[in-house]
Amino acid sequence: MRSHLPSFLVERGPARKGRRDCGAHEWYNHNGVVARCYHCEVGERPWTAPPGA
Repeated sequence: MRSHLPSFLVERGPARKGRRDCGAHEWYNHNGVVARCYHCEVGERPWTAPPGA
């Protein structure tokens, strides 16, 4: 859902990330160094390129 909304709704609206661990991380490449979870602020890890990339 977050990827289809305008950024102002994602950051301030009903689709903002939760502050607690979601327990079901789905990762995206934030900046080529860090991967972050789509669902929570807690989820963060080093980025590794997906296989075949």
